Amino acid sequence: MKLYLNLCTPSKFLIFAFSLANLKAKEILINFQYLNMHMDDLKDARVYGGIGAILSTFGIFIPYAGLLFLIVGLVLEILAVDKVSRLLNDKEIFKNYLISTIVEIVGVASATIFGIILLVFLVVEAIPAAPTHNMPRYGFWTFIGALFIVLLILCITSIISAIFLKKSFDPIGSKLNVPLFSTTALLYLIGAVLTIVIVGLLVMFVASILKVVAYFSIPETVTQTSSPSTQTT
Repeated sequence: MKLYLNLCTPSKFLIFAFSLANLKAKEILINFQYLNMHMDDLKDARVYGGIGAILSTFGIFIPYAGLLFLIVGLVLEILAVDKVSRLLNDKEIFKNYLISTIVEIVGVASATIFGIILLVFLVVEAIPAAPTHNMPRYGFWTFIGALFIVLLILCITSIISAIFLKKSFDPIGSKLNVPLFSTTALLYLIGAVLTIVIVGLLVMFVASILKVVAYFSIPETVTQTSSPSTQTT
């Protein structure tokens, strides 16, 4: 009863709500840190990476919740690569993977926003306020030009992202003796170059499927055939 009376004023209720939200955020952060600290071997990285790759590849096709599954998949993959990077004592692996992911997200977001703006522009220009013979006509070739610009943005950002992904996956493949990581990275790079002719998207989808297999092929322990190479500066 006393708690109810204390929360009757709007200011006190807002303070209480903010404190509760802040406590919940701290709890989520603690659980996230606990999850990362208790990934003690490559077996955990294999599971998180494999599940994350599945969600990031196929989650987008799930109605209504596709974006959520995609984000969860990306987070799981980041956790997995971070763990592999720590166990292999090679910080460049995680650094390059993180750069690759950020560039890809920025590229997709930029292409999507630019595509929406062009679509709205074309629709507005196609509906004149008053009929006139001098009104410019936006037809098939305008649409093709807009599509080319969107694909060009995707192509450039995808190539940059694929280069950093290759810098991350090549050491993982060689040090863990899982060459499929290098194959996956190479297919991503080829697909990125071919994105401008759309067929590259299909190549990148195949690479995403191979990435799932690569993650699940990670051994439970680190068995390097040679001593770790000195990191390049």
